[in-house]
Amino acid sequence: MTAQTKFALNLCVSTLALTVLGGGAASAQSAAVTDQGGPATTLDEVVVTARKRSETLQDVPTSIVAVSAQQIESLNATSLADLNRITPNARVTEGGTLVIRGIQSNARNAGFEAGAAVYIDGVYQGRPLGNNQDLVDVQRVEVLRGPQGTLYGKNTTAGAISVITASPGDVARGAFQVQYGERNDLRVSGYVAGPLIDGVLGGKLAAYSRTADGYQANVITGGEGANADVWGLRGELRWTPGAWDIALRGDYTRDDSTPALAKAVSGFAAPTASGIDNFAHDRDEYVFVRGGGLSLTVERDLGEFSFTSITGWRSQRDGQDTDDDFSPLNGVYHIWRDSGHQVSQEFRLASPDSNRLSYVLGAYYFGQTLNSNRPVTLSAGFPVQGELRDIVETQTRAYAVFANADYKFTERLILNVGLRYTSEEKDLDFVQFPLPVLGYPAFDFEDSFSDTDLSPTVSLSYKFSPDVTGYAKVSTGYKSGGWNPDITTTPDIQFAAENMTNYEAGLRTRLLEDRLSVNLTAFYMDYKDLQVSQFKGTFAGYVITNAGAATIQGLELEVQARPTSWLTLAGGGAYNDATYDDFDSGTGVNYAGQQITFSPKATAFFTFDARFPVFETAELALQGDYNYTSEIFFDDARGGEAATGPFASDPYEIINLRAGFILQNGLELFAYANNVTDERYLLIRNPDALGLGLTLNRYSPPRQVGARITYRF
Repeated sequence: MTAQTKFALNLCVSTLALTVLGGGAASAQSAAVTDQGGPATTLDEVVVTARKRSETLQDVPTSIVAVSAQQIESLNATSLADLNRITPNARVTEGGTLVIRGIQSNARNAGFEAGAAVYIDGVYQGRPLGNNQDLVDVQRVEVLRGPQGTLYGKNTTAGAISVITASPGDVARGAFQVQYGERNDLRVSGYVAGPLIDGVLGGKLAAYSRTADGYQANVITGGEGANADVWGLRGELRWTPGAWDIALRGDYTRDDSTPALAKAVSGFAAPTASGIDNFAHDRDEYVFVRGGGLSLTVERDLGEFSFTSITGWRSQRDGQDTDDDFSPLNGVYHIWRDSGHQVSQEFRLASPDSNRLSYVLGAYYFGQTLNSNRPVTLSAGFPVQGELRDIVETQTRAYAVFANADYKFTERLILNVGLRYTSEEKDLDFVQFPLPVLGYPAFDFEDSFSDTDLSPTVSLSYKFSPDVTGYAKVSTGYKSGGWNPDITTTPDIQFAAENMTNYEAGLRTRLLEDRLSVNLTAFYMDYKDLQVSQFKGTFAGYVITNAGAATIQGLELEVQARPTSWLTLAGGGAYNDATYDDFDSGTGVNYAGQQITFSPKATAFFTFDARFPVFETAELALQGDYNYTSEIFFDDARGGEAATGPFASDPYEIINLRAGFILQNGLELFAYANNVTDERYLLIRNPDALGLGLTLNRYSPPRQVGARITYRF
């Protein structure tokens, strides 16, 4: 029996035991528990808007994790990537790529779109580099696993993350925080919010900045990798005249951080720098992002019905200067510049949810233009000199109408049905400048295509008791095709749309008089023409192709408990068996049976938050989290189903601890240690994108110790 199989069995047994024991206790009690008149030892009720209307999390027939503002603070989380610690089967990479149930995107390709989406205040974020925004003054983050095509539509075959920022509110409030850690890691953030005109107009302004020295060193130039230099603003005006609720939001981010850089451990030039954090490149590398947007949300109370309009506009510029030979030689480098903008519009009409039949009707438009200028220079240190360059413009226009309805056969038995019709059009203008000595011809290639899709969903939920709900669901997902507008020797660069069907069943419980919550989901996802990133060799790098078929199946578990008024516990995990059923590599090898790349089979987490009164005006807080991730494969070409090859990571475990004082006057003082055991795991290990025969490693950050001070008013 494998470790992953044991993990899955233990997950099921533990859940069933908790449910049976908790159910018996819950049926024997009916009142909220207090500790001799003290605060109630119950979990907070979680209200989400995952289905475009407010409802408790336990009533939503889908696999969802909701992270509250209090949980964000308890974790000392400052970005979506920090929430990876408590969202099994969903994570955001340092570059903003979202991975849900093992399905991820390739941010390099301008002609490819993600299979999982991020929405901020209802606005779809079209480019992944904008996903990993700071979480200053965020009310809630909802992580939805599995296709969300009916209500969210575009590019949600794997799932979606919805970020809901805090509204200004009717009472003036604010906070200021300074956090400082090793490697001169300084983060400053704050916000002010409240009424500008009582009962009519409110406003909010939030800001953050972070600078940090890198934990990587270039022994040739003295430069750094994995540093931080970012700041951003977010604002909101909220006008509530009568039956109207109008919110104007804006944000801007300027990021000059250099991510963790790859180090060549074999290939074109022998490694010349010892240690996993030292590298020897002849040039310093640079990455930048400039981006922001505006959105206007208009809600109108129509009596029993409600109308919502969400208008979004976003723009982004980004670029990178990278040493592509990863050596002290002045061999190969690139200087890329990308830009793009998007416009979106959604209209929704919602019926009253108190009727036997309740529904949401909507229409949606999304338009996006992306421009890319990507030269690769072959210099004196390379056997052949010259320049490879491609200039790309892609345009996307998507239109959709959708409906989602609940029908209550009884107060216990509810049928949900949904349907979305999507029409999408795409245009490509691709120019490649020639380099005949390497066999790369000139291209001036224009193409366009259109596609339509009908995405249905149906679920049936049943309340076994007021505290236990089960559901079964079938849903579908669709992601349109695209192109590989990158350096190539052939104009055959188009790939097809992917389609999938998701079968899901879940159990949602609130037990022990709301002291314990246990949520369990089982799923089976059947992919056709799954879009995957595949290494194609010298200068072609990674391109998107279609795997014939893939199956992803598994379990997801989330448990929360509050055994006493001073202690909150949470834990859970996921078993994710993601394999190709048919994937012809084009080289005579079929990857059928192999685990899908970037998809760990097992993940697990545990958190605790203990708070003890120590003075009349203060409490001591002790917090921590543990996270486990099993083996991850980084490349499909690894020699068969069981072979690990050089392109895989070992399992790893991360422990983070925090301790501090929370004073009643609004002051908070904390010390923290991230990655207490100094676990260094691979972020990625793969061949170089240009096919120079290199093996590249990138490692996670080392341990960091620091402190933070917060003042709330």
